[in-house]
Amino acid sequence: MKVYLDSSAIVKLYAPESDTAAVAEYVRGLTDPLPFSHLHEIEVKNALRLKVFRREADSRKISRSIRAIERDAAMQILKRPELNWPDVFRRAEELSKKFSSRSGSRSLDLLHIASCLLLECRKFLTFDDRQAAVARKAKLSTVRLHTRGRTRLRPVN
Repeated sequence: MKVYLDSSAIVKLYAPESDTAAVAEYVRGLTDPLPFSHLHEIEVKNALRLKVFRREADSRKISRSIRAIERDAAMQILKRPELNWPDVFRRAEELSKKFSSRSGSRSLDLLHIASCLLLECRKFLTFDDRQAAVARKAKLSTVRLHTRGRTRLRPVN
């Protein structure tokens, strides 16, 4: 696994959002399965269900999206990585000590960065500028995608 997608990027693959096409195009060019941890699973599925609550999507469409995620996981397009969660939390705490007081990092963002580091992924794709900044400080190569006339995450390092 060479590229780690933050949950927000994975959501865009299963529900139409402004950057869906850019993420889909980027992912089409990858050959390795995408890491899809337990953290991804709860975050992505919950984000999709919240679209129903916010009336951004119909429950039938979201149910289809969740089934598509489960199908992609069964086909190893989304692959459950072997993560030692105590190690992930320890690494996230180290990142918090180093960066949070200056960057405003959120816990889940740090858990994703820590997961990416422990999985030894080469690139990290997120749409969160603060998370991307911490990822770069942690020596990860971030990915910027260009969409709708604005700059989004694509390789920087």
